[in-house]
Amino acid sequence: MKWARRITPIMIVLMLLSTGSVAAAGEPSVAADTEASFGPLRMMSFNLRYAANDSQPWEKRRPVMKQLILNQQPDVIGTQEGLHRQIVDLESDLPGYDWIGVGREGGSLGEYMAIFYNKERLKPLEQSHFWLSDTPQIISSASWGNQIPRMVTWVRFQDLRSGKTFYMVNTHLDHQSENSRQRSAELIINKLDAFDKDIPVVITGDFNTRPGSDTYSIFTGNGLTDGHLSAKKRTNDHLGTFHNYKDPSGGGSENRIDWILHSKGWNVLHSAIIDEHENGQYPSDHYPVMIEAIIQKASKTTEETVPKEPLITSLYITEVVANSNVQGNYNYIEVLNPTDHTIDLEGYQIYYYYDPARPFDKSKSNRWTITKDQYSTDTTLRPGETKVIWIKKQPCCYELTMQDFLESYGVTEETLDPSQLLAVFTPGNNQGLNGTATNGRAIGITSPAGTHQIGVMYNNGGLDVGVNESVTYLKPEPLSSLMQKGATHQTPTPGTP
Repeated sequence: MKWARRITPIMIVLMLLSTGSVAAAGEPSVAADTEASFGPLRMMSFNLRYAANDSQPWEKRRPVMKQLILNQQPDVIGTQEGLHRQIVDLESDLPGYDWIGVGREGGSLGEYMAIFYNKERLKPLEQSHFWLSDTPQIISSASWGNQIPRMVTWVRFQDLRSGKTFYMVNTHLDHQSENSRQRSAELIINKLDAFDKDIPVVITGDFNTRPGSDTYSIFTGNGLTDGHLSAKKRTNDHLGTFHNYKDPSGGGSENRIDWILHSKGWNVLHSAIIDEHENGQYPSDHYPVMIEAIIQKASKTTEETVPKEPLITSLYITEVVANSNVQGNYNYIEVLNPTDHTIDLEGYQIYYYYDPARPFDKSKSNRWTITKDQYSTDTTLRPGETKVIWIKKQPCCYELTMQDFLESYGVTEETLDPSQLLAVFTPGNNQGLNGTATNGRAIGITSPAGTHQIGVMYNNGGLDVGVNESVTYLKPEPLSSLMQKGATHQTPTPGTP
């Protein structure tokens, strides 16, 4: 018979030493406390380029992008410029990934800073967004010289292999305004102050500026390091990241405008600018960049670490009359300022979307500008204030007065002060809101630069209003810039939300 081998205490120590599992007294073992045994995290930044109708359509680029991502197998991707349909397409193409994000104009509208992640490696624990402006909690807000809104999406992930956590911050700075880029960098740094100092940070983005710029220095002068420079190994170090389908060199290393920055707590093994293409077809006008990095020390807490501030829109649409008396001559849109700051509506635009298959598609719309006239003189909308925007059609309604408007609804100046009434003048004969079609209509309000602020839909599948009736709306759902429909077939109450 065989006898079991007796294992003595001395033999146990020898075996532990041979496997590297013994640590000094009171210290965790190296093998137990290093991410290396679980494999580095592969983190990518990728400007997808929005789906434009040009010589590089999304339909041609999509399969090349899919193959690149499958080849590189990143654990997390910070994307820029993707429109909603592109994000959904990538979700379909990459079944092992999930994503987090919101359109920069709220909900599914505008470009995303979406973050894709490998579901088998990473688990999201908390997330939020902010806009790069003086009012970062207002959806679609813009300041500092940028004409379009810029934003940040961030997520705290847990590595399912090691249990350690890290913050992933993804952004796209403005392409025109240096002031905006610098102010945006300062805001991002300030926001990082609220993050748990025991949890490492990585920032991905298209920064639209080169290393060594003032914007770059704001980041690197405040505790962040360029992952391409800190990496022990670099691939395609000679390339820039914006090739624009024309220059395979991407403008050379001095034109590296897509970065991955990181805080302390990371050991960056490898950085690569990835120039994959298929038969001359590139997936985007930018090269993606990727680092492989090991988390050295990090908190494993799964509790929320960052206080979240509510996100709101700059305007509400509270009531719409789309089929008033006298063939729609007194149609109006009622708006409310839900914020704590004053808005001047001069130059803001009303978009009337008439293609129900493509709501909020600006190519399928009429556009009218809010302005002053002899009867409406105050475009200032103060916090909590309501204004009524009268859709004045040509040629019938230009000379109608405020008194005509009040009489049509049976109200007085005590109910609707003259300062509350504004006008838009519609070009063309009888162009205005259609309150009788039942296949769906939409209305949006944009900033003077054309950025969507708030929208509503009505008459989708049936009439919400009869003659001289209104539809009322409730505040948007979280992260949305579309009002929720409240009550239909209401008696209009202009100026009284």
